[in-house]
Amino acid sequence: MKTAESKRAKPWMKSASLAVAAFAVALLGTGCNPECVDQFDCRADNGEAPAGQQWVCVDEKCETEPLPTTPTPDAGTPDSGTPDAGQPDSGTPDAGQPDSGTPDAGQPDSGTPDSGTPDAGEPDAGTPDAGEPDAGPVVVDCATVPLDPKLGTLVLQPGFVAAESVALSPDILALGASPGPTYTFYGIQGRGKDAALFSLGTWPNLQPGTTKLFDIVTQADRDGSATVYPGGYVINDGLRVFAGYTLGATGSPGNVAMYDLAMPDGSNYVVAPKNFSAASFSSGDLSTVLVNGGGLGALPVPPTPGDLGVFALVTSTDPMGTVRAVNFPQGDVVGSGFTAVTDTGVAALGYFDQNFVNVLHGVAPATLATAITSGTPLDLGTQAKVDVGSDFNDVAAFGGGVVLNRGAYAPPDYDFVATDVSRYALSVGANDAVTVGARVPVLTYVNQCTTVRMLKALGSDVLVGVSDRNGRRLVRLQVAP
Repeated sequence: MKTAESKRAKPWMKSASLAVAAFAVALLGTGCNPECVDQFDCRADNGEAPAGQQWVCVDEKCETEPLPTTPTPDAGTPDSGTPDAGQPDSGTPDAGQPDSGTPDAGQPDSGTPDSGTPDAGEPDAGTPDAGEPDAGPVVVDCATVPLDPKLGTLVLQPGFVAAESVALSPDILALGASPGPTYTFYGIQGRGKDAALFSLGTWPNLQPGTTKLFDIVTQADRDGSATVYPGGYVINDGLRVFAGYTLGATGSPGNVAMYDLAMPDGSNYVVAPKNFSAASFSSGDLSTVLVNGGGLGALPVPPTPGDLGVFALVTSTDPMGTVRAVNFPQGDVVGSGFTAVTDTGVAALGYFDQNFVNVLHGVAPATLATAITSGTPLDLGTQAKVDVGSDFNDVAAFGGGVVLNRGAYAPPDYDFVATDVSRYALSVGANDAVTVGARVPVLTYVNQCTTVRMLKALGSDVLVGVSDRNGRRLVRLQVAP
């Protein structure tokens, strides 16, 4: 039974798994291990040395040197002539009774003490070598393993509590809550070109929607031939609901749908190629939706293939505008990344780097607001980096910090195998510098029988979407009082 989670892959990142494999192989060939330990390593790796030369290992590197010149007596007549084969070397003194007699080949060498029970008996092949300590049970049967009603096989760590848990229909691809205090949910239902926005109710009374509110895919793309990939986010800023998609076509074109809660007829779309994640951000009078991708509206200008960054849809102006807010570090980015905003306004912005690992930085609200209002993008590489210590495949705000599902893409299939869900506090100090707190585990995995499929903010709490043989459910986690 395969239970490992796979990363939500956008069309432009579908080669990432293959690239990871290639990169791993490359690493094996370009590390810092010594070239050799002795001459035998050199001969094994490079074959026989040239004529008259021999391999030597010098300072852990293979080199050749001339074969040593040996004295004539070793190669001359004494070695091949009569003296070596004559009586002094093979005569009675050397091969006579003392050398070949009973003492050398007799009973003491072949008798019972050498081949008897002590060498092949029970002590060498008994239970201690092949018994349970070495080959004991390591395989977990996910069909029978005990499951906690809320968290399955996940283990909640000290300092956190699991509150309400509600079933999550497999028909719901993504969802998001309103700012609160009454949390109204909207979600994406339907696959591919049929993906649409539905109302799901209020927390914790969630049900799949029955009335479609808005198609998140434009009519032109529904009529087109390209495959549609709905995004994994739904953003509700209290006035509008946003959801995105991309196409399986050159350049990964896409759009972000904007559903107007007060005037549904005014709902529309904004062009957003390669959009991967999004989050609502506000500071003072400024209200925006941050989109992590390859452009927004008419941006970038001029259009540059692969020009990834974070773009802001400014919703506090009429008409709404688009701004490039963040530049990713040049030469270190191969894909879009994750986006989240804490309830204190710190933005956690990320990308997929050349090592094929997700990276995350924290940006103070004043710093990000200045970049948006001035039209001068900030360089994300200059902002505080979250030292995750591994890869991760989802991020969400959790109070004054963010929570990540950590793990790695494991060969041979490069499914995501998670190890823990951990929280990092993000605080703002002097000169708007962001301080990243130490990693605090929230949930740990003891196996992959229960996996985390989504992380979504709910006010200052976080919803963890888990999946196991009991189905999918949302569990509300809170910081312990």
